[in-house]
Amino acid sequence: MRQKINITAATNYLLSLNIPHFNGDHIQIRQANNGMSNPTYLLFSPGFRKVIIRKKPPGKLLPGAHQIEREYRVMSALNNNSQVPCPTVHALCEDESILGQAFYVMDYVEGRVIDTDEILTLPISQRTVIYDELNQILAAMHALDFDSVGLSKHGKRGNYAKRQLKTWGRQFRLGIPAIEKNKSSHDSAQAVLDAGPMFEKLITRLELMTQDSSVVSDVTHLVHGDFRLGNVILHPTEPKIVAVLDWEISTLGHPFLDLAYLMMPWYTSGGFTRNGSKGMLAPPEGIPSEQEYVETYCQRRNISRISKEEWAFWKALCTFRIAAINHGVYSRGVAGSAASDRAATLGMTCVHLARQAVRMLDEIDNDGRSSKL
Repeated sequence: MRQKINITAATNYLLSLNIPHFNGDHIQIRQANNGMSNPTYLLFSPGFRKVIIRKKPPGKLLPGAHQIEREYRVMSALNNNSQVPCPTVHALCEDESILGQAFYVMDYVEGRVIDTDEILTLPISQRTVIYDELNQILAAMHALDFDSVGLSKHGKRGNYAKRQLKTWGRQFRLGIPAIEKNKSSHDSAQAVLDAGPMFEKLITRLELMTQDSSVVSDVTHLVHGDFRLGNVILHPTEPKIVAVLDWEISTLGHPFLDLAYLMMPWYTSGGFTRNGSKGMLAPPEGIPSEQEYVETYCQRRNISRISKEEWAFWKALCTFRIAAINHGVYSRGVAGSAASDRAATLGMTCVHLARQAVRMLDEIDNDGRSSKL
């Protein structure tokens, strides 16, 4: 559903910022992708600078949701202090009397946004360059001294894996009553409920691994939280990343979960095609193997190669997190409170993901602790 903003109030606020090459005459406004959780608007006067207003949605919001202030803070810190490309941000406005909710202003970045399966439509040479740039940007982000750029309070330090397991384990359990209550109305509900013990064993197994520092490291870096191909802007014609977007859930955490999330197409069903296949697919031509990609990241970070056991842990944790998210959406779907009709179809998706996470841990070699990826 499209949401309107007061164009006069928005224009007057933008003019008060004295943004170079922005003209207030004949302002036009266009709302961006409807699927975004935070309403996003393009404002422009033909022939002049284009700017974006990104605001919180109207109405009462859940605590901690729609943290556009977080997005603004991290992009502002990275604009002039890193090799991580971000749109130029101009101002954060927390005065709700102007547009009804807090919002921030940033430059519009010209370019393309494609998702994982669309990489197959590009020439092989471009695939190589784009995924290498993703690797390079992620390594640069994780190598950043977040204290020196003013992000020392951007999140908690230490125990990131344990906190992730606590959060998503809790979210998984909160969804069970709604599924139980509505199981007679949905064919997949019982199968999702039957998978509950598998989820619990997976959580316990991951928790035990976090208690062994020789298996799972505990370091703190700036992490994006949703770093993937679909959250960057590509140059209009060149295979070059010109901006990283969607910093809403960025925080201080462990960099290997970011890496595992970016690399989900390498080790989850469907691979780069998103066709739902249960079999594993090799990366398409032009994209390195899983091992090569991880090694390149480690070389760029100047860190030791990740052990097989630790890498299996972070992949399994990442997969469990996505399974728990899908489980939550499914529980809201069967209860009739989800935003999309598709929500009720995600039951078996979360079960398949949990099974994959279990297999990742089962496949660790007996000598996994001493071997490197």
